[in-house]
Amino acid sequence: MSIKDLLEIKTGELLAKTEDLKESNESLRLLNQAIRIKAEETKDSRKSLTESEEKLVTVVDKLAETNERFEITNKEILKVTEELIEANERIKQFVLKQKDFIDITSHEIRTPIQAILGYGEILISQPQTNVEYIK
Repeated sequence: MSIKDLLEIKTGELLAKTEDLKESNESLRLLNQAIRIKAEETKDSRKSLTESEEKLVTVVDKLAETNERFEITNKEILKVTEELIEANERIKQFVLKQKDFIDITSHEIRTPIQAILGYGEILISQPQTNVEYIK
């Protein structure tokens, strides 16, 4: 084999290697481009996630404020409920006292009226002469 043949073989090999390197280089360029795109998408996702986290923090703060207001309102409702229970007990006591008063009063009024009715019946059942005696 001559040098020229060897040179042609080596040149062919170099050309083949150069072609392989070009293909590898193109493949690396495409992969690098895909990596850049993914990096941009990741950057956009991070930005979106950060914005979402900020919104979430705002919502959580508002929720905490609302919970505090509910707690205050619940305490006020509890206080009013306790006052209503006390008022209801006072009303029950008043109703019992009122019933006792009415029972006693009706008894006190009924007793003299019964006596008056009894005397009235006696007078009606007596002859007319007794009625003149009353005049």
